[in-house]
Amino acid sequence: MAADDVAVISKHDTSTLANDPNETELHERLADALGRSEGAPLFVVSQKSLTGHAKGGAAVFQMMGLCQILRDGVIPPNRSLDCVDDELAGSAHFVWVRDTLRLGGKFPLKAGMLTSLGFGHVSGLVALVHPQAFIASLDPAQRADYQRRADARLLAGQRRLASAIAGGAPMYQRPGDRRFDHHAPERPQEASMLLNPAARLGDGEAYIGCPCRWAPNVRSGRRCSACRRHGYTLAACSLA
Repeated sequence: MAADDVAVISKHDTSTLANDPNETELHERLADALGRSEGAPLFVVSQKSLTGHAKGGAAVFQMMGLCQILRDGVIPPNRSLDCVDDELAGSAHFVWVRDTLRLGGKFPLKAGMLTSLGFGHVSGLVALVHPQAFIASLDPAQRADYQRRADARLLAGQRRLASAIAGGAPMYQRPGDRRFDHHAPERPQEASMLLNPAARLGDGEAYIGCPCRWAPNVRSGRRCSACRRHGYTLAACSLA
């Protein structure tokens, strides 16, 4: 893969001066640094124009959309776009489409990028490559085995989605005690975790070493659910 193979950018675009010009500049700088050819277009998808701001789920929506774009060879339009802001219109590579662009085999989409930019500079960039690029790198035997397993995963996923739509088990159920001990208020546990330099996220996706440092737990000798699950003693938990 080369810089010019990246054809689509799924942007965090919040339609604000704080985000859109800076994110545009970010991708223009990346394109130049990676050696993108002059005039090579980067098609922009501003997905919040369709989904609104999903807060923590925004990047998940973007990734799903970008996978579908690469799969189908279709660039969705930014239908709410009347005109491109002057601060963005001067970008050298970006193209904002207003109508569906069906590229198909005429211009195969090989790769795309998405950016998710959060408060407190909690930000990330993900690059996605079309699965055929991976498949092409395998020898024939590996390719056949991978294709068999990939087809089985795809079918299982489609069945799972259809089941949820038809009234089956929901796609997501929030697990209990995911981060902290549910027997104690979460807010002081979270504060304790943030102040504990030894706190770590354990294998069970619960914070190990911090909940038991909450003062009532220490006084009573109680362990948090995460430490009980992992078999830590109170001393080990408090000093982990």
